[in-house]
Amino acid sequence: MDLDFHVRKIDALTPKAAKIALRMLDADPRIPTEWIMALRPALVDRSTESDGFRSTDWMTMAAIERPTIRRFAERFENKEQRHARLWVLSLRKASQQVLRRGPEAA
Repeated sequence: MDLDFHVRKIDALTPKAAKIALRMLDADPRIPTEWIMALRPALVDRSTESDGFRSTDWMTMAAIERPTIRRFAERFENKEQRHARLWVLSLRKASQQVLRRGPEAA
């Protein structure tokens, strides 16, 4: 999976899932800046119709940052929260693979 895959998947995210993903993208030092610049406008556009965060949205974001609480948080996740969490984790994994291969692979 690469950046193009994640750009295409933004259309499949609900506005709330895009808002969660955007929040996590902005705070993630593991994602290359070039990727953030490419993904951010699409996530902002997709998330404009989203309501504010609820407590379970914050739990999903905490589960992304702290895998040790993921088992607890997964019990309360709805489909859009799960989709956002998996999108962010997939993006992290893809960026780490690119970094391991070297900058010329990006």
